[in-house]
Amino acid sequence: MKRKKVSKIMKTLTLILTFSLIVLSHATPTFLSRIKPQMKQSSALDDAQLQPQNLDKLNCNYRVSIKTSCLSPFITYDRITLVFGNVTRYQTVYINSMGGIRLERCLTDVVIIEGPCQDKICKMTIFRSGSVYNYDSWIVEYVTVEDYKNPPITFYYEPNYIIPDDGVGYGPDYCHGD
Repeated sequence: MKRKKVSKIMKTLTLILTFSLIVLSHATPTFLSRIKPQMKQSSALDDAQLQPQNLDKLNCNYRVSIKTSCLSPFITYDRITLVFGNVTRYQTVYINSMGGIRLERCLTDVVIIEGPCQDKICKMTIFRSGSVYNYDSWIVEYVTVEDYKNPPITFYYEPNYIIPDDGVGYGPDYCHGD
C-alpha cells in the first residue's frame, strides 16, 4: 500500500516538474531591461566620450547600441561583424567574437568603437559567420550609432529576419533616401 502511494506521489511530482520545465523553457524573459535609444539632438552621452580622439590620426569614438530580438537564441556564439559608413564609403568596423559582448536575446548591448572620423553615417551592414551550432540563428532588431557631431541614427532590420551565415553582408542604406 505504501509503495503504491509513494509511486503515485513520485509520478505526480515528475509530471509537475516536467510541466514546469516546459513552461519555463518557453517563457519570454520580461524582467530584462530593454533600452530604447533616444532620438533627440542632444544625447545622454558624455560629450567628451565621443569627441574626436587623436586628431592627428583622425580617429573618433562611436557609441553603438545593438538590440537583439527576443526571438533570437538565448546567446549567439557566432562572430558578428558590423560595418558602417557614410555616403562615399564604409569605414568603421566592429567585430564581436567569443571574447566580446555576448549578444543575448531581448537585450541591448552597447559598445564604444574607435574608428576613422566620418561625415554623417547613413549605412550599416552586418555579417554573421562561424556558426558553432547549426541552429544558431541570431536576429537583430536594430543598431543605433552615435557620433560626436551628428544625431544618432538607427538602422532597423526586418522583424524575425535571421542574418544568414553566407559571407554576404545585410543592412539598410539610408544614404540616398529623402
